[in-house]
Amino acid sequence: MEMGLFKQNQVMFSINWRYLYVFLLGSYSFLNIKFTEGDSVLSLPISDLIFYAIIFLIVFVIWEGNHILQILNQKLPTGKVSHKLLRHSFGSIILIALITPIFSVVINHFLASESYFTGFNQIIGFTFRINLFLQCINAIIVYNKELSTARIEAEKLKKETTEAQFEALRKQINPHFLFNSFNVLSSVIETDQNLAVQFVEQLSKVYRYLLRTQELKTIPLEEELDFIESYIFLLKIRFGDNLHFERNLPELNGEIPPSTLQLLIENAIKHNEVSKRKPLNISLERENDFLIIRNNKNPKNKPEQSEMVGLSNIKNRYRLLGVQIPEINNTDSEFSVKLSLME
Repeated sequence: MEMGLFKQNQVMFSINWRYLYVFLLGSYSFLNIKFTEGDSVLSLPISDLIFYAIIFLIVFVIWEGNHILQILNQKLPTGKVSHKLLRHSFGSIILIALITPIFSVVINHFLASESYFTGFNQIIGFTFRINLFLQCINAIIVYNKELSTARIEAEKLKKETTEAQFEALRKQINPHFLFNSFNVLSSVIETDQNLAVQFVEQLSKVYRYLLRTQELKTIPLEEELDFIESYIFLLKIRFGDNLHFERNLPELNGEIPPSTLQLLIENAIKHNEVSKRKPLNISLERENDFLIIRNNKNPKNKPEQSEMVGLSNIKNRYRLLGVQIPEINNTDSEFSVKLSLME
């Protein structure tokens, strides 16, 4: 990943294109001084070419001096970003204090000036302004880099947390379903061994689906319905005609979290009586981009203790997917759940 010409593992004074930036900053400084204050900025009678060379040399030395400070700073024990920047800034001030007199002496010697410190105030003012400008830009780049890194880490942590939550939700499904399936199988074996064989075959088909989809967050509606048909077959062996399942789905496009319908059907059976006297009717229909599953209510005389695992599981999975939470409508005669279909 790159931040313009600044690579992620680099900071300002170490970039590969730093000499281009030195040239541009030197040229800008020359033009800015030339057309605002003229040659009098250094109080020296010099040509534009020499004046530009002086400006460029000052910018170059300041930049490269900061480059060396940056390397030394990185070798010191790591600390807070603010501490590193303060350490670098303090070092750059010492750098300016050392190089400015040297520049003044060299420039005035080159120009055969009577005093080695002619224009010293202008030189030190210019060097400090250039250094302050570079330190500000460097701080912006460093903090922007840290912010980018923090965002990446936050997104990574969020993704890992979401995956862990999904995994926990998936683990709630299989043991619950397996427990109920073995209860049915044990009763079927005692009455009809051939039917028990069919039951095992369908149970195998159902579990292959559960194993295949356990790493998926969503599944095509058509595949979920194929799974539900096998699941209903298993339930029919136990409840016979006392359980009615009807679906009215002209369109099968869209996706839902795996095993959502199975959990809702299982929830309906858990809380209602399923008998010849009180059959359980479950229907499935589509309303635009929503899937509605409903059942009539035949409350058991002795309701089973519910931990709301099924409904809670479904709500949490939709929440983690960032999709509208399922709408639950619970009346005296009917219980329905409205599920969002995802693209």
